[in-house]
Amino acid sequence: MDLKIKVGKRITQLRKAKELSQEKFSYEADMERTYLTHIENGRKNISLSTLEKIINALGTTPKEFFNTKEFK
Repeated sequence: MDLKIKVGKRITQLRKAKELSQEKFSYEADMERTYLTHIENGRKNISLSTLEKIINALGTTPKEFFNTKEFK
């Protein structure tokens, strides 16, 4: 599976676990909702700084973000 898709699925999983709508999440991450939708769907390459903003908005750490079987 493509890394973009894995990252997008993980973002979606964590966002839903925190019961955040895409709109609320986009506000927390200070990004456009449509851009985040493209990221969640694996259609956009993102920079490390963008990933850092997303991880912070999800209230997690990089270690926790990547600590799933998909990334092993």
